[in-house]
Amino acid sequence: MMRLVAVLTVISVAGLPAQEPRRPLTFDVTSVKPNTSGEQGGSSSARPGRYRGVNVTLRRVIGLAYRPVQEIEGGPAWIDTERFDIEGRVGGAPTQAEMLEMLRSLLADRFKLVVHTEARPMPAFGLVVARADGRLGPQLRRTDPCLAPPPGPDTRPATGPRCGGFSVGNGALTGTGVTMTQLAAELPSATDGRHVLDRTGLGGAFDVSVTWNANALDPAADPVNAAPSIFAALQEQLGLRLEPITAPIDVIVIDRADRPVAD
Repeated sequence: MMRLVAVLTVISVAGLPAQEPRRPLTFDVTSVKPNTSGEQGGSSSARPGRYRGVNVTLRRVIGLAYRPVQEIEGGPAWIDTERFDIEGRVGGAPTQAEMLEMLRSLLADRFKLVVHTEARPMPAFGLVVARADGRLGPQLRRTDPCLAPPPGPDTRPATGPRCGGFSVGNGALTGTGVTMTQLAAELPSATDGRHVLDRTGLGGAFDVSVTWNANALDPAADPVNAAPSIFAALQEQLGLRLEPITAPIDVIVIDRADRPVAD
């Protein structure tokens, strides 16, 4: 009797239909054109329903598509020199994660991009709470988690950071409804490119605003300028601190990238 039950069980499982892997999300409409303006500056943004890159290099777009991974290696030389205008649009109100998945699909389709990820030990910073009593700084405040925008056109103001996002300038960073992991991912631009990992243990969402002297990279406040270095600013304004660590860092390695066929 036990042998019969075992045989029937195998037959039953084998008869189940195989589940097909989920297809990656894609934009409804895409456009890729070379930009030959000769200008050095460019812009890149991914908002619900639309990605738009103007005069951007492929390496820059890869950096956005595979966030929070920030280290990119390999690839042909032209991914740092040739520039493109890239656009992707889709209906509805996709999340940021869905938008980045669509951007990765665009790169795979139009640039034949193939990458893999490797973890390598590298010098980094750990973002930690500075005070032993856990008290935070005056410009780091808990807030409600972000809610997805309602379906239909996005009527929210275009100025300032959107919920769950950042506004970053030269020596200034403002975030609305962001996590500590997201904050850590924004800080390498202020720490000469060194990766920053969240080690605060703080969950939930925060509103954050911090300003610093972008030319001061030493841990002490700049004696010439009134604004502090990023190290001092984080401690004074947010109650957080950067401590040197060595950690396994995910690296995107480019296996293949082809020049796209322009629209």
